[in-house]
Amino acid sequence: MRVKLEPETAFIGKKLAYIFLAIIFSLNAITFIWYFLFSNLK
Repeated sequence: MRVKLEPETAFIGKKLAYIFLAIIFSLNAITFIWYFLFSNLK
């Protein structure tokens, strides 16, 4: 049971890490574009 469970939990953790990184990267990109557009308007 333990041998079967470990790879699944590791896979779920890797998937969550990728989703977390994607969210952070997208938020940074949105804020950067927003700041760039507003600095151009002035």
